[in-house]
Amino acid sequence: MLCCKTPSVGIWWFYYGEVLFADSVAVENGLPYGECITGLSDHAEFWEQLLKNGELDKIPQNLQSEYFYIPRGRVVFHKDTGRFTILHGGLKKRELNKIRKFFCLQKELTDFDTDFHYKII
Repeated sequence: MLCCKTPSVGIWWFYYGEVLFADSVAVENGLPYGECITGLSDHAEFWEQLLKNGELDKIPQNLQSEYFYIPRGRVVFHKDTGRFTILHGGLKKRELNKIRKFFCLQKELTDFDTDFHYKII
């Protein structure tokens, strides 16, 4: 399942081999954040939207209470290099490539980096 037709940035959750939830936006519509372009929302506020819309019913009840129980991360675009980074908490390359494809990112322009913010608690 692809969410875009052009390279996108934003937040995501990965569950059982697929991007379960994402809030993505085309790079040109993203928000400047220093030398980067990022998505429009953060994990906590988007999780609240999912809860209000009843979309969290897709996951087991014990995982619905907090957004940080499921592997998550963020895609950012670096204006200075023209490259993307998928920030994550420790996923495997195979899983990261699924996220890369979901956000319509070219393999040769995408880097992966772990970030302690996205470690599962």
